[in-house]
Amino acid sequence: MDTITQAIASYSVGLTRDDIPPAALHGMKRRLVDTMGCALGGLDGVPVTIARQVAATTRGEPSARVFFSGELTTVDTAAFANSLMVRYLDFNDTYMAKEGGHPSDTIAGTLAMADAVGLAGGDALLAMVVAFETVCALAEAERLGAHGIDHSLHVAIGSAVGACKVMGLSEEQTAHAVAMATASNVSLKVSRDGQLSMWKSGSAANAAKGGVFCARLAAMGMTGPGEVFVASGGLAGVLGEMPEIPQFGGRDQAFHTDRSSIKAFPAQYNAQAAIWAALALRDSLDGRTPDDIVVTSYGHAVRSSADPTKWIVHDRETADHSIPYLVAVALVDGEVTPAQFTDERILDPEIQSLLPHISVREDASMTAAFPGALSAHISASVDGQTFEALVPNAKGHELNPLTDAEIETKFRSLARGVMPAARVDAVLARLWAFEDEPSVTSWVESLRV
Repeated sequence: MDTITQAIASYSVGLTRDDIPPAALHGMKRRLVDTMGCALGGLDGVPVTIARQVAATTRGEPSARVFFSGELTTVDTAAFANSLMVRYLDFNDTYMAKEGGHPSDTIAGTLAMADAVGLAGGDALLAMVVAFETVCALAEAERLGAHGIDHSLHVAIGSAVGACKVMGLSEEQTAHAVAMATASNVSLKVSRDGQLSMWKSGSAANAAKGGVFCARLAAMGMTGPGEVFVASGGLAGVLGEMPEIPQFGGRDQAFHTDRSSIKAFPAQYNAQAAIWAALALRDSLDGRTPDDIVVTSYGHAVRSSADPTKWIVHDRETADHSIPYLVAVALVDGEVTPAQFTDERILDPEIQSLLPHISVREDASMTAAFPGALSAHISASVDGQTFEALVPNAKGHELNPLTDAEIETKFRSLARGVMPAARVDAVLARLWAFEDEPSVTSWVESLRV
């Protein structure tokens, strides 16, 4: 195996619960709470409903459950349905380095395998940390998007590692799972470019499914290519450069589990600052409709959330990736929640008529500060007056994080209408003490609504 594959496998097998400091473990639990809240919010999404229908018709061993609705299905299909549930609202965490991504996308796949084997909560948390660290370390080591590859490839690798850790596979088996997951999950960045589709959330879910499947194959003795990262026909050839050796948490390196950014709004990460700026500006407008609105932000936000297609907004998948739409609805409604992404709200003439009055521009100083800060400035002209608001670093960024209480508030808002308040309290208490769960299987079953 090449050195990168071997480094990932060695880290996965070697990490123990004693290696994880309390802050890093708490960081992992913060992201578990956030992830499960996002899953609650996504439970009835159209693509999630489709995935649950597929799950209901799929049987096999080992079996795992779909979150909350409880369909018993194959572990691979459960990984897909549950990951899709998490991703649907575009509300789970983000980590930005050379490559971006959502390391919490690995949590549902890891839990599906833990459900299938009846793993204890503490051991499942260890597997989650291994998967999470793999995604973040790979994001620091290689650029995918610049070459048209979706960052969900890292989710596939991380999910494979997490599933291997759950099953207690050897270093050699884990290396083969990593190799197979890398070779077979090179998905295209078009999944989240331009006019978007339901597959925007499906891409990462499919990667989680693929990673779990590769781990199962490796457990049975399947082998993968030995130089998947470094060969001319591997990632190095596709990227045109050799990926770096990933640096994981532990071994004198800081853990990543308390360093990803947790979103305050169900929208693309690069639009978070613009939303905060629009909300800050809203009070100054005093209900008046501005003539012109100018948003400035960092280059990555402009390119990913304000290309020309983002002014043509007719569905939730494009809406939550559109700075023009998000700014418009924040100014009108004073909030950005899942309620702002219904078809009725998206197509409302009041919102649609505001879109042509919004322009989005790059600010070079904000580009230089990214990803160390998520910055945005907004100005609006009304009756000859100009009003402005500046957000130097959006709430939710790793350097301006949500508190535990704010993460709980987010969870409760997403659980509203799905679970009664008393039950939400009980679910949260168990999540914060997840290391004490005797069985992930019984825990998943207890979530049924």
